[in-house]
Amino acid sequence: MNYSGGEKLTRFIFSKRHFSVENKTVKYGAFMPPPNIADLSVFRISSLSESEVWEIGRRYVETEKRRLKARADLLIGDVYESNLEVVPDTQPHELHANITPFPIDRKERDRIARKLALASELVIIPPEET
Repeated sequence: MNYSGGEKLTRFIFSKRHFSVENKTVKYGAFMPPPNIADLSVFRISSLSESEVWEIGRRYVETEKRRLKARADLLIGDVYESNLEVVPDTQPHELHANITPFPIDRKERDRIARKLALASELVIIPPEET
């Protein structure tokens, strides 16, 4: 399924090492899928308010050990420019999707993750959402 290139995605971030508050940037590690996995979990958020986006993160992604710190927002068009697709995966939520297929080659994965991180916008979790 192809979505509009102007539709917005978000990648939830749980580690402070994946972003810089000072530089207002997302680091490429936020876009690295686990080794030997070709998919990267994201959510389609164009139709949502800020509080609804954070609610999805809290309810469907955050765990006791993985607390939300921030998120990286980007346009689907930036994913398409990296020759990747956004594929719906309605579990655990109807707006969940996967960016796929990430190459197996580590250097190529790094290159794509860096490109997506550069294209993304850092959004720090507001104090009232923590």
